[in-house]
Amino acid sequence: MKQKTVIAADAGFTLIEVMVAMIIMAVVGLLAWQGMDAMLRSKENIEGRAKQDAVYFQLVRQFERDCQEMIPSAELNIPQYSAGAKNIWWLRQHNEAKQNSWVVIGYGVTPNGLQRWISRPLTNKSDILAIWQPFIRDPDLTSSDMKISLEIPEIITQQVSVISNAPLPGKGVDTPFFAGLNIRWGLKNLPFPITRSCLAGASL
Repeated sequence: MKQKTVIAADAGFTLIEVMVAMIIMAVVGLLAWQGMDAMLRSKENIEGRAKQDAVYFQLVRQFERDCQEMIPSAELNIPQYSAGAKNIWWLRQHNEAKQNSWVVIGYGVTPNGLQRWISRPLTNKSDILAIWQPFIRDPDLTSSDMKISLEIPEIITQQVSVISNAPLPGKGVDTPFFAGLNIRWGLKNLPFPITRSCLAGASL
């Protein structure tokens, strides 16, 4: 009896095996892309947050400097500050080109967010009164004489309270005197506000 010799054909991949392999590669590629995309988004969020925190830090430092340079009422014999529902204003020292002068400073919330305003340097009392008196009458007004030096759209509320010290004994004055400010800025979409306290002429 003769034996038949069977020669096996070269083994290869079936269509189903190829399709399964392609599906697996597609899934792995998709997962890798999603991971890379999440990593890039995370990096962008961290960088954006760092830039925003730098802006908030700049605001706090500027507020401290403005408060440290606040002039006392006795220096010009005018009210030391003027606060309304939205804005607060005061006068501060301004030294430019070795010449002593003053500027009017304001902080307030507008439809564009928190703004800091500053006047041109003022060297005589009549110029100061021309800008200052309207803010005394209505602190929530703004003026074309003021320049916007800082704007932060993410800050949408501002609350200000006054720090008062008890009268000094034996001075014959019963009214507490102004000592500084507490300020609280509310942030859009964030539950924690920025808060800062400042003594006139110093910071806390």
